Amino acid sequence: MNRGAQGCLAILVGVVAMIAFGWWGFRGETTTLRSRLTLVVETPEGERSGSSVSQLTILAPGRLNRAIGFSSLSTTGEQGEAVVVDLGARGVLFATLADERALRSGGSGMYNAARVPFPQTKFHGEVGEGIWAKDDYTAYLEELNRRKPRAELPFADLPVLVRFRDLSDPSSVVQVSASDLAGSFGPGVTLQRAFVEITDDPPTTGIEARLPWLVRAKSSPRLIPSPQGIRPLSEASTVELLSFDDFRRRFP
Repeated sequence: MNRGAQGCLAILVGVVAMIAFGWWGFRGETTTLRSRLTLVVETPEGERSGSSVSQLTILAPGRLNRAIGFSSLSTTGEQGEAVVVDLGARGVLFATLADERALRSGGSGMYNAARVPFPQTKFHGEVGEGIWAKDDYTAYLEELNRRKPRAELPFADLPVLVRFRDLSDPSSVVQVSASDLAGSFGPGVTLQRAFVEITDDPPTTGIEARLPWLVRAKSSPRLIPSPQGIRPLSEASTVELLSFDDFRRRFP
């Protein structure tokens, strides 16, 4: 290779390196967090349980972006399904992917079971110094993935719980109270405990076998269509705010 060609190659390599560094510096790091939510239910026929792994992919801004004042996080991927607890002849309990408080405020993000038991103040991780140092939130997510904690989840922090009078009909959805499963499934049925753990297991799939209408869905309509259009949040019941995405997420 002659000197001219070598010089051009060196310039090309330098340009590519500068572009790559600039892309990383502005775009930041993408981190995946997988959490398993498990519900344990006591029934007269014995203990029943169900669990589901959901996945969030989170983009933290690069250090150059943070240096000029852009520090917002963004979720670039959501995958998961509702937890399914089969209670036999009594019916099926579903823990959706919806947080009731988020529904009431108009939010549409997927419920994150790890948010409450694993706060950033407790799992802050190693940030370091300099241009290659991690973003605080990225370090936190990596610490969760490294330690893989497991903890009980207070019932007040569970997602929306529901059952269906007819599993083939999404509009037959009924909200279930975590403190009164007997009211929905009969005497002697109680929610014993709920816990969440960070895992490397892949996101759960297969809920379409339980809810066949999800197979036919090409969008995410509300479970209960409103003939008058979308009601104000303050007037709608919780189940009227639920959509198909609250039982299965595949984004991107």
